Amino acid sequence: MGHRRSAHASPLPDIGDRGRSAVVTWDLQIDLEAYRKRIAVSIASLPRHAVVKAPQSIRLEGLTRIFQGGVRAVDDVDLAVAPGEFLVLVGPSGCGKSTLLRMVAGLEEVTDGTVFVGDQDVTDLAPRERDIAMVFQNYALYPHMSVQRNLEHPLRMQHVPKDKRDERVRSAAAMLGLGELLERRPTALSGGQRQRVAMGRAIVREPKAFLMDEPLSNLDAKLRVSMRAELRALHQRLGTTTLYVTHDQVEAMTLGHRVAVMREGKIVQLGTPQELYRDPADLFVAAFVGSPSMNLLHARRDGENLGFGEHPLRLDGRLPDQQTFVCGIRPEHIADAAYAPATWPRVDAEIVLVEDVGAVINVAFLVDAQPADVVEEADPTHHVTTVIAALDHRSTPQPGRSMTLAFDPGAFHYFETSGGRIARASR
Repeated sequence: MGHRRSAHASPLPDIGDRGRSAVVTWDLQIDLEAYRKRIAVSIASLPRHAVVKAPQSIRLEGLTRIFQGGVRAVDDVDLAVAPGEFLVLVGPSGCGKSTLLRMVAGLEEVTDGTVFVGDQDVTDLAPRERDIAMVFQNYALYPHMSVQRNLEHPLRMQHVPKDKRDERVRSAAAMLGLGELLERRPTALSGGQRQRVAMGRAIVREPKAFLMDEPLSNLDAKLRVSMRAELRALHQRLGTTTLYVTHDQVEAMTLGHRVAVMREGKIVQLGTPQELYRDPADLFVAAFVGSPSMNLLHARRDGENLGFGEHPLRLDGRLPDQQTFVCGIRPEHIADAAYAPATWPRVDAEIVLVEDVGAVINVAFLVDAQPADVVEEADPTHHVTTVIAALDHRSTPQPGRSMTLAFDPGAFHYFETSGGRIARASR
């Protein structure tokens, strides 16, 4: 098998030396300088017997996986994960994210390209020789073993002496709150506890990096939220390089220092959560990132007005040069006119659906415009698009009644009808 090597390796971002910069996600803000200091303090506070290896980078160069029949599951991927970084691979089912992770782990054959862990080329090494720990979706626990035996198992396979095994297991159990559960078997544990055991089995190995393949997907919604918080705290304590796979874009945005969005075997955009949210590279990323997703519809330019279906919106100096394009606006940038700045352009719309979710009220209204389909070519005979707006909780929309809505003029995104981004109005 041939492995392509690049003469110029992809630069690794230094997530520990960004001065005052910060990564901001929807529910988490991390000052990276403070984050680095917290890691140092946390490592210093570990038990004396706890050994913490220096985090290693992961670098992929031209990584490709072609299955029988010529299917390119992973297509010429270049990716650099910085030491200590938490990088998330996200995308719909079948985009190649899990295959890519398995190639890094050594569980999937590499058709072409190279995998580096640190400075070591591990492309042809067996999984056990890569010093990487993987956490699977289905936990992969031995049902006949106690929690303690499950935690010890990878160390037994490595022939680690018993005294060191006991020290590592006690340290991991204390870290994960498993100290009182060591004698139980997996069948006597909750889903969250089983996930902690799976994490503990990876931690006791003290690997160079963690690989996680949708580890929270089997948990209910409430437990996923709490486990996300635990994963963040665990990464802050250990500082181990982590490559994480999920199909849940909210999970990706709240966990990752950076997020790589995948589609059809390729990375279509890589950036911080806020970069993906504010400046999506194409229609696919725009539709995929955000909940509710961005409203996308075919539009036209009419002088200084945006032809938003039958509604002309005055956007002085904020329109692309093209006459026809796809415009996008997120639901949170459409407001009840009663609570919006007076300078925002307004339209009257008939509300067809109301969803009161507490903090906001999602409403739907129809626009006489062709929807933009990011998966298939849009039906030219379909001239009605449902637009979603996330309104202030003080609003009182009623289905079947008209209300005045206001649009943030600096929040529109513009795309070629082929999918590429044109420009974004300056805020």
